[in-house]
Amino acid sequence: MAEKEQVIQALRATLLSVKGALTLKQCNRDYKELQGEWIPFKKLGYPSLEKLFLDVSGFKVSQVNGEWYVDAIASQETQHIAAMVARQKPSKKSGSKVNYLNRLPKKQGIWRKPASNNTLNYGSQYSNQYYRAKSGAPLNNNSYNNYKNVKPNNTHKTIETKNNSTIPKQPTKTATTEYSENTATKSSAQLPQLRSHSSVSEEHKQSARTGKDIENKSSGKVSASQRLSNLRDRLSTVDLIPLQLPAANNEIVQDKSDPVTNVVPAHKLEAPPDCTSSVAKLEWTCRKLGLPSPVYKVQNIGPKRGPASYDSTVKVGASYVAMSYPNSSPSEELAKEVAAVKLLELLESSETEGVPTSSPTKAMSSLVDLVSEHEAGLWASTVPFLYRKKYGENLPTDWQDLVENCPFIVIDRVANGLSVLLLAKEGSLPLPVDTSVFDEAIESDLPPLQFPEDDFWNVFITVANSTLEIWLRIIGPQYSDAFETLLADMAKYYDSSGTAVDKSMIIRDAWYAVNLDDGGWQRAKIMDFDEETASVFLGDHGDDDVVALNKIRILDSKFRKLPPQAILCRLEGVEELAASAAAAELVRRRLPGEVLVAAPGARTDPTDPSIALVLYDTSTQRDLNLNKEIVHDFCISGAFSITQKPCEVEVKCVTEEGRVWVSAAGGADTVRAALALLTAGPYRRQLPAAPFAPSPNAATLYIVRTLAGDWVRCTIISGLDGEGTVRTQLVDSGLILRAPLSSLVPLQTFSPALNAYPFQAMLVRLGHAERAAAAMVSRLRELVLDQRVLCRALPGTGAASSAPHVELFVRTEPQNMLASVNNDIFMEHEYLNQDKVKEQKKDTPNPVEALNKKKERLYRTASGADERPERAALPPPTLPSPGQCFDVYVAMAANPWNFVVQPNSTRHMLQTMMSSLQIECPKLSQTDAPLKPANGELYTVYYAKDLSWYRVTVAGSVSSEIVSVYFCDYGDLALFEIQALRPVPPTVPLARTLPPQAIKARLYDVLPLHQDWAVEDCIRFQELCVDQQYVGICKDVGKDPLNTNEPLLTLELIDTSTDEDVYLNKQLVSEGRARLASAT
Repeated sequence: MAEKEQVIQALRATLLSVKGALTLKQCNRDYKELQGEWIPFKKLGYPSLEKLFLDVSGFKVSQVNGEWYVDAIASQETQHIAAMVARQKPSKKSGSKVNYLNRLPKKQGIWRKPASNNTLNYGSQYSNQYYRAKSGAPLNNNSYNNYKNVKPNNTHKTIETKNNSTIPKQPTKTATTEYSENTATKSSAQLPQLRSHSSVSEEHKQSARTGKDIENKSSGKVSASQRLSNLRDRLSTVDLIPLQLPAANNEIVQDKSDPVTNVVPAHKLEAPPDCTSSVAKLEWTCRKLGLPSPVYKVQNIGPKRGPASYDSTVKVGASYVAMSYPNSSPSEELAKEVAAVKLLELLESSETEGVPTSSPTKAMSSLVDLVSEHEAGLWASTVPFLYRKKYGENLPTDWQDLVENCPFIVIDRVANGLSVLLLAKEGSLPLPVDTSVFDEAIESDLPPLQFPEDDFWNVFITVANSTLEIWLRIIGPQYSDAFETLLADMAKYYDSSGTAVDKSMIIRDAWYAVNLDDGGWQRAKIMDFDEETASVFLGDHGDDDVVALNKIRILDSKFRKLPPQAILCRLEGVEELAASAAAAELVRRRLPGEVLVAAPGARTDPTDPSIALVLYDTSTQRDLNLNKEIVHDFCISGAFSITQKPCEVEVKCVTEEGRVWVSAAGGADTVRAALALLTAGPYRRQLPAAPFAPSPNAATLYIVRTLAGDWVRCTIISGLDGEGTVRTQLVDSGLILRAPLSSLVPLQTFSPALNAYPFQAMLVRLGHAERAAAAMVSRLRELVLDQRVLCRALPGTGAASSAPHVELFVRTEPQNMLASVNNDIFMEHEYLNQDKVKEQKKDTPNPVEALNKKKERLYRTASGADERPERAALPPPTLPSPGQCFDVYVAMAANPWNFVVQPNSTRHMLQTMMSSLQIECPKLSQTDAPLKPANGELYTVYYAKDLSWYRVTVAGSVSSEIVSVYFCDYGDLALFEIQALRPVPPTVPLARTLPPQAIKARLYDVLPLHQDWAVEDCIRFQELCVDQQYVGICKDVGKDPLNTNEPLLTLELIDTSTDEDVYLNKQLVSEGRARLASAT
């Protein structure tokens, strides 16, 4: 059975290596050539070859004119191979390519594109926005070397290619000294090749034809072994990664002649046509630029019965098109003239969209070189096109003004208003000044890199610091091969020459050549420098380094043509993991030094310099999505469990019942930081819609925003109430939060990575201190909240599904010693219980004393019972029941938790009593003042600040002459001399029977923003409510904690004086002065 599988695999490899179907004879012949024997169909139990192919799945067998044909059906694993073979041209001959050994790590399996049904279409968005278009040079799938010897270090850099200048290479047709003219031109991908065959000189055309004829003559029939060898070269299981490259123009001929020596003779400068016709001028311009002849198309767009009106379209090759529209003309000739004028403007323009513009210094230097190649001069109208064609960039918009001031170029005005650019004569030139060194140093940047337009890239990861900062290089002839050539040329050049620099010559953000101890000569941008060293950014690697100033050289112009190879990327869909130090460590440990396949995503933010991509490891039969693998590892690293080994935890929640929730140290902060990264800043994601109803799955995760502005994870633990709110539990802290359902965001659709991240909070029990904790909640919170806590599981604490029993430890000052929270809570609880028993025994009265006090109460004399009747206590106020409306007048306010109200129902009685007191109290004299007033006794007093008499009760004695009194109708406290007190006038009986009108209250459902009410919030509350009437709804009737004899009402105050009812508590929340207790 194993032998049959081997035969079938060999047959599939044979058929996949050729485009189209083979006859059975051809298949048998190719199999023998590859395997050394004929197809052993009889050995496998088949009477004929056709029976074998008909019986085995995976082959397509057909019969045409009596001849059997067989072809292999591409499976999911081999689809990419079949697609590559199918794209081959029938007459295409594989060109020679440089074969470098060991370019890729020796990995098992086939390097291939990941098999995915959801292919990301990258398009050309990045290329158009940041990078120049591709050159027309044909691309070959060469290998990529020296990625195996990765040298780890503490900065997680990959520096192996910094040393590859010493790697022996096969000689190429182009010498390394010709890098600036050949290798860089083909590899740096600077400009779309606008020229066609007609733009190449006759000598080059003849050379190209001769080379093509020789190639065609030498090409013969390709054997099966050659086909499979070529395919294996493209899909090597060890050395190669195939790049799906776009169709290249293989007919473009690279000019390898020296541009200075190849000077156009003077007689080649053809004069422009001596006429005013734009059509003739366009024909002449195209001939001078080597472009195809213009092709005109004229249409009559006028009405059928009206005058003729013509529009014309002129096309030159496939790159230049112009239309006369909307300028219609009465004749075809005029329409052609209009179209020709517009196309001439396009050809003569100094700018082309998508092509960068050089600096003026470099532009003039390059323009001098361009003019020097033409002994007879250049027509000024052709200069922008020829400059773009040669240097891959636009001239500055003011290039003509720059030429006017250039001492090396002379402008000569000739016929028809045209100008010719000539190289200045040597005698007229000023003394030469060598400014090339400084000009090169001033150049601020290298040419921008062009991205491949493929759906998948083959890349090498150089630096990986987080999911938001990954630097990589693209593998391919235009990228990695060109970079290797550059390193070799730099090593050869700077080992024997190169201009050294001192501190005065260094410019920040300029590019230089630096010699690294671990990487040889590299291109680097100076970020900062001091007296002896400079901090540099290695643009071909993506990492930073520090080099000595004596190891810095001016970067020669021939090394400036290749764009920086390091590309900043981020892992698509897992950007939030950058907020986690653990995830960053996973990325640093897994990605640097790897050769992978990258699927770039669609670009959504033009200002974001990084590329969103998905990384695949296709070294095995199963494609690994590394983005998902990193998320999986991140979730595993975040698993929170408690063992008998002490671990550091955080305690964020201790409930009123003494239940403790512990969280992994830093776990809640990690989730909070990750959500902050997704909800604000450059990587903000769109929040999905809130659910219409709570999910039936209790484990469904949501995120909700707290009053502090942080987003946290939660689950719903209650149904929807009448106000549209639900109770949620924060899974990373254990806290309970009531929130509107409309404010919840489903986490699965917002962040699958955080949705899969384990809960960071766990409910625990305190073992033998469990019962004590319920009675010692305040002490427990004091010990563990916002403290560094160690936690260990107690042995034998029951099933893993239940809350584990643990022991908590905190450090005590000043010795910083560990103390058991469990023991502290348990022992304090026991000690307090013992104190209570002692107090109960101590407070038990003596039976004899108790009997005497009882007799004194029962048999008190009549004179004693009637003593000082004016001190009789006032009747208690009438209080509302919970839920009952209670109209009030706010007499005094300190803050929302402490204010005084007066019932509106008895307000008219209060006013009547106050009027009577103002008349009767002045009649009393100082001799009526009490000698020893007792606490709680009723008197009247004159308050000088508002010149009025009030009812007061004695609150306490300050000294033998001063007492503290309570204004029982208004809620104020004040100090008075005993001589200022007066008894209640007997002529005002209402003052003895009217209950105290001051009732203490607190506002319902409000909490201060912090621990206590701010001064400005108290002042604002007083401005809103003092001396105002409200409709109150009683929520609770309790006791004043400062004086348990006084009642305390919890009121919801509503202002009904406006068209819309205003709830005072919600008004404070809307003004940012309070928060609702129900939402906390």
